[in-house]
Parts: sequence; structure tokens; C-alpha cells
Amino acid sequence: MSSRSAEGASQDGPEPELLNYRKERKKKSKWLSREASVHALTRAGRRALQAGRNQEALASFQKAFLLASEAPCTRDAPVLRACAFNLGAAYVETGDPARGLELLLQAQPEEKAQARCHGDQCFNVALAYHALGDLLKALDWYHKALAHYQPQGDQGETQAHIAACHQALGQPEQAAHCLQKASQAHVQAGQPWAAALALAAAAGCMLRSGQHEASEVVQVLEESRRLAERSSERRLRGRLYNDLGLGYSQLQLFPLAVEAFLQALPLCQQPEEQATVLRNLGMAHNALGNYQEAQGLHQKAADLHGSVGQRWEQGRSFGSLAFALSQLGDHKAARDNYLHALQAARDTGDMKGQWQACEGLGAAAARLGQYDQALKYYQEALTHCQKEPDTVRERLVAKLADAMRTHLTQSHTSSGRREDEEFEDNYQEKEDQGLEIIPVTSRSWTPEGPGPRAHLLSEGPEPPRVKYPEILVPTSLQANR
Repeated sequence: MSSRSAEGASQDGPEPELLNYRKERKKKSKWLSREASVHALTRAGRRALQAGRNQEALASFQKAFLLASEAPCTRDAPVLRACAFNLGAAYVETGDPARGLELLLQAQPEEKAQARCHGDQCFNVALAYHALGDLLKALDWYHKALAHYQPQGDQGETQAHIAACHQALGQPEQAAHCLQKASQAHVQAGQPWAAALALAAAAGCMLRSGQHEASEVVQVLEESRRLAERSSERRLRGRLYNDLGLGYSQLQLFPLAVEAFLQALPLCQQPEEQATVLRNLGMAHNALGNYQEAQGLHQKAADLHGSVGQRWEQGRSFGSLAFALSQLGDHKAARDNYLHALQAARDTGDMKGQWQACEGLGAAAARLGQYDQALKYYQEALTHCQKEPDTVRERLVAKLADAMRTHLTQSHTSSGRREDEEFEDNYQEKEDQGLEIIPVTSRSWTPEGPGPRAHLLSEGPEPPRVKYPEILVPTSLQANR
């Protein structure tokens, strides 16, 4: 009878334990499939980030996060945290740091996680605060990240971002110190190119701080050059050599500047980069009194800037060309090129370029005996230089008064010569300080340097280094304005 009962029970349906087992097995199978999808989406997001397809990466990380959110929280909290981490990093990368920050703060790694994981979380939070303009909080989180990173690992990049914050806070001396630490960390990590870039940036900060002897800055510039020559990044060296030339120029070491610009020139392939290096080289030759050499360089720079539609830069090249021509005694050609410079400045709303061109036109007119034109241009220069230092306005007022006296007395020869010489002395000083800091698109120390770090949910290789479009190493060759 008992056997019939068992048989009857079997006919009535499966035992409750068997039903529960099948249900659990089905749920587990469903989650394993979902977990595999989460991993696949994460890998796809990582690949998209590495390829610069940020919106595609964001979509993949969003899907992964939604799938992970549907899992039982007790089983899959680490996966959900990793997905929140990646999605937060992607939001920061795609220009939404506020949403990114919220997710990143939720994604605190487990205590047993590797120090690198904690460091990356702190680094990403710092990037978000940095993008939001909260520099003090960004500094706090960058320092937290440093505590988790190995010296030969990620400390160089983190120190560079700390330097960017200090520079934005108007603290160039602290920035220089951090950049030198960044360079040391990059050397330890076997990254001579990154070390060279950090030192070149450190030299610029040292110059801005005004707290260093010229010999100290030269030492840093020379070490940057040596590191660059050890690097295999030959394609990017031209941009670095241009920056080194700018450093030497600021130190008034124009022969060394010329040498650096000449090294940069054959390594710059893009017309706009070649044009900027040519203009910098021409200005260095102006400062050395090599006006014949400078004339040809400025003409080539103006032509190249014009060919790629860089009207602002073309106008500045015309101004430098006009100055060289005036020093060679060709005042009619100087006047014509100052007119080109003035038109370009008007086209681009360049107020400084306008008053500089008008000042040059006033001097050229005086040299040619056209004192009524000199008065006109000096008056126009005065109207455009209201935001300049008092010394600029005082100089222009003095020139205007001298031209007016000369015009009234018709003492063309003597006054004209004195007028032009005074202008040329003043303009020489501006030439010395007017070299271009052409921003560098190579990877460097700016806050837009390495972007957020994404994670692969404890499988696969090291977390990828997503690069921002570059914010503190500028995004093209750079020029002092």
C-alpha cells in the first residue's frame, strides 16, 4: 500500500524539493547568462573607449549596469560596484562629471580589493571634481590615489594632475615641484617620453614662479631634451623641441632657442605646426638681429598659416615680417605688411594685434615722411590699447606728441628718424616676448591627460587608460601671445 502511495504521489507530480531545485537551477542559469552578457558589454565598452568611440562605450556600460542591477544584491554586489565604477568613468569621459561622480562615489571597492583598484576609484573621483572645477576636493582625492599607487606605476600621471590643479590655483611653484616628481616616477616606470614632457612643463612653471635662477631652469630643459632623445616617440619630439625653444627664449638664450626650433622644424609634419615653429624661429632671429634670415621665415609662416585658414596667426606673422623689413630699411614693404597685419587683426577681433599693427604703421609713416598718417595710426593704436599696461599707453602718447610736433614744424628728417628709432626699440622688446607656445597634442601633464580608468570585472588584463582630449598639455603646438 505504501508502494502504491509512493507511485500515486509520483503520478500526481514532482516532489517539492525537486521543483525548488529546478527553479534555483533555472535562476542560476539565467543569471550566469546575464553575467556573461555583463562581461561582454564591459569588454565592448572598454574597446570602444580605447578607440575613442565614447558614446558607444557609454551605451555599453549603461546596458551592463542595468543588467547587473537586476541581479540579487547579496550575490552580485561586487559586479554591480564594478559596473557603477565603469559607467561613472564613462560619464566623466563623455563630459557629464556630475552624474559620473555620483556613480563613482557609490562604487567603493571592497576592502580586500587590490590597492590599484582603490587608487583608480580615487583617481576617477578626483577627475570628476577636477572637471567640475572643485580643485581643492580634486587635490584631496588625487592624494588619496597616490597613497594606493606604486611609485613605478601610476604616481607619475597622478602627480601631473596634481600639478595641473596647482597651476589652475595660481601656484606655479607647487606645480613645478609636482611635475618634477612626476618626471621621476615616469623614469622609474621606464617612460622617458612622459618624463621629458613633465620636465618641459616644469620648466615653464619655474619660469612663471620667478623663484628660480636661469641656470636651474636650463638644467631642467636640458634634462628634458636628453629624456626625449632616449624615447622612441620621434614623431612627437618636434612639439617638445618647440616648447624647449620657448623656454630658452624666455630666458633670453636665443642661440639655444634657435637650435631647439631648428630641431623641431623637420619633425613637425602638419602645416599649422610648421608655420608656428617657423614664426617662433623667425622671432628668435629678430631678437638676435638676423633680420634677413627672419624675413624669409616670417614670410613662409604667413603663407602656411593662410593656407590652413589660421587668420589670427597669419596676422601676427605679417606683423613680425613687417618689423624685420623695417629693420632692413624697406619701410614701404614694412608698411604694406603692417596693413596686412591690421586687416587680419580686424577680421579676427584681435585687439592687441590691432594696436600693435597701428603702432607699426605710425612708425613706418613717420619714416616715410607721412606725419599726418603717423598721427592717424598712433591715435587708432591708443583707442585699441585701453586694457594694456600704463607703460604701453604712455609710450604711444609720447609718440603721438612727437609726431604732432614734427608735423607742425615740418622737421621731417630729424624727427622722423628719432620717431622710428624709438618705435623700433620698443617693438624689439615685444618681439622678444612674443614667441608662440604652440600647444602639444602629445600625451602630457594636463588635467586632460589620462582619463578615467575602467575595470573589467576581475577578468582580463589591466584596466584601460582612457585618454581625455587633453586639457593642460594644450591640444596643438602653442604660442605666447
